Amino acid sequence: MKKQNLILSAALAAVFSASTAFAEAEVTGKIVHESAKFTNAGIGIGAATTSTQTANSHGKDVMKTETSARIFIDGDAEELHEGSTYHVELNLMRDSKGVDKYDGNESYTQRDALREAYVDAEVNDFSIRAGKQQVVWGTADGMKLLDAINPTDYSEMAQNQMEDSRIPVWMLNAETDAADGGNWQFIVSEGKSSHFAGLGRESAMGTTHSNGSQGHAFTMKGTDTITGKVNGFLNVAPALGTAANVFDRVAQTGFSMPTGLAYNVGNNTNYITVNDFANGTKTTGAATFGTICNDGVVAEDTATASCLAWVANASGALRSTNYATDYGNGAGNANAQNLLKDQTVAEWNASLANPTETFQYLHSTTFATFDNFVDMKSTYKVDHKKTPTTALRYKNSTADGLNYSLNAIRGNDTNPYVEMHWENAGTGAILTETMQATITSAGVDYFTVSLDSDGDVTTSDVGGDVGSGAGTASDSERANLVMTEKLNTVSQIGGSFDTAIETASLGPVVLRGEALYQKGVMSPVIIREAASGLDLTHGALVSSVKMQKGDRFKYVLGADMTALTNMMVSVQFIQDRNLDYVDRGSYGSGDWTYTADMATMSLTNNLNKAEENKEFYSLFLSKPFGASGEHRWNNIFMFEENGGKWNRLDAEFSIDDDTQATVEYNKYWGDANTQFGQLEKSSNIQVGVKYSF
Repeated sequence: MKKQNLILSAALAAVFSASTAFAEAEVTGKIVHESAKFTNAGIGIGAATTSTQTANSHGKDVMKTETSARIFIDGDAEELHEGSTYHVELNLMRDSKGVDKYDGNESYTQRDALREAYVDAEVNDFSIRAGKQQVVWGTADGMKLLDAINPTDYSEMAQNQMEDSRIPVWMLNAETDAADGGNWQFIVSEGKSSHFAGLGRESAMGTTHSNGSQGHAFTMKGTDTITGKVNGFLNVAPALGTAANVFDRVAQTGFSMPTGLAYNVGNNTNYITVNDFANGTKTTGAATFGTICNDGVVAEDTATASCLAWVANASGALRSTNYATDYGNGAGNANAQNLLKDQTVAEWNASLANPTETFQYLHSTTFATFDNFVDMKSTYKVDHKKTPTTALRYKNSTADGLNYSLNAIRGNDTNPYVEMHWENAGTGAILTETMQATITSAGVDYFTVSLDSDGDVTTSDVGGDVGSGAGTASDSERANLVMTEKLNTVSQIGGSFDTAIETASLGPVVLRGEALYQKGVMSPVIIREAASGLDLTHGALVSSVKMQKGDRFKYVLGADMTALTNMMVSVQFIQDRNLDYVDRGSYGSGDWTYTADMATMSLTNNLNKAEENKEFYSLFLSKPFGASGEHRWNNIFMFEENGGKWNRLDAEFSIDDDTQATVEYNKYWGDANTQFGQLEKSSNIQVGVKYSF
């Protein structure tokens, strides 16, 4: 809040510093109160645990109670330039139900205290608007296509009006009319990021992180996979490190244990995999892991999937109390992260083709590879490019009434992406995943991943030998998984058209369309299986999750008409085509790689594969009602390919000239692995009142 107040004070001082500079200001505004309540009970995305209804457990509770004051200050700025004017919009708000810093103002979100502050002036043949503002280039319902200059706040998905969710940025905006009757617009602006719950906030190196917006109603699965408390790589990685610590301690003691758990010992048992453990076998045919799970009480005498889950989650001694000093305790994660839940061997084997838990994804990973992960940490960084956005638009109309525009944009993609790399937790040295392939005496190929800074593929620079007690290793013996949130520079070329035609049955119909070609957009590509062994199955966590540049083509076709006297009807078809889509192989093929769905990929859904050509359909209705049409209701329904659905019904009632009451119902449903369907538990009803002055 202090930083926000300083920004606000500085901006206001710049606008109002000299009383002689500006004429008397006109102050108007509105006070809005909105309260929303979940209509569905259950645990939403981004919950705090896998088993208890704590954070983000909706239970039909109140979602928000927000009061805001929008204050508009307008006046003349003759001292700056003859005929110039200025406009400032302040947005002071408080949400008593907001979670994770969503309870008050925050810069570069829809909750920004200084929302707009600009000056308008006519200079020669140009209309200049300089300052913090928003530019509207698109007209599509319920989504943004050509609106690619200002970022968007998705903290309430698409529930808010575009003018509210659009994030104003500082820019220079110039327009001039052409001799042919057209209009040119030139823009240079900040290249800022759109806002998503769970992204945009750093987290220092450690084993626990709280920057995942736990409890936020509109955390999406894709974001939850990055910073989520339960399913996010940021928190799953250190939890995996505590489990690796257990195996390392057992390997060192070797007391009554097969030597197979000892790392880098040069024998076949060094290459036991997670799947070997979960099935209670060794590929060499030697004895199983045997007594690792026998605590004298729990009948877990054989190393199986159930034993593996117990090692990861239980806090009790690994063997009977007589040997507790030798083996210590289990990892004690207690299902706080999604490593593995208790299951039978049959359930384990059935899950491998469609995994939903971390160890299932790593089923071919050797315990020698796990040596890299012992007590590992993680870090989240935000490193957004400062690249400015430059944009150009030309619009005109043809003689027969066709309106069109041509648009070009160069600058940061407003959607962030996340890259991962390894570092030595103590020295900060960059570590590279290298693979050592080994053929055992039984003729079985094994791949062991090492983390190295010197190119020596035979040994790892981190992990292992941490002693019999947890936490005894120095940071220089640990790996650190670094996740960096970035913005990528993209080039975008697009255009729009609209024209009206007269029909006998429907009357006038407006046909419209928008299209956008994007070059250099980042998409996640998952390498599940590869001939090199550098894949997710074998534990190459960084090499297997790549952000890949590619081109996309998006377009929307729409038709607007009037029906039933004065009801506006709008229909749309939307398609997003990934021109560099990857889809190769399948489970067990040895070469399995695909483009994942950025919005819905999750540990819980087999890292959901994206569609090459994703389609949406929408229907928008709007109609005034009341004795003199003083009230209005609107309804938008959107359907996405694979069954995701969203419907928003809202109405505004005019109490008097200055006061309006509002009601809004948002329902999400359909396939849980779609953009809309994943938010079913976030369906809500909202009421509000707005007073203008």
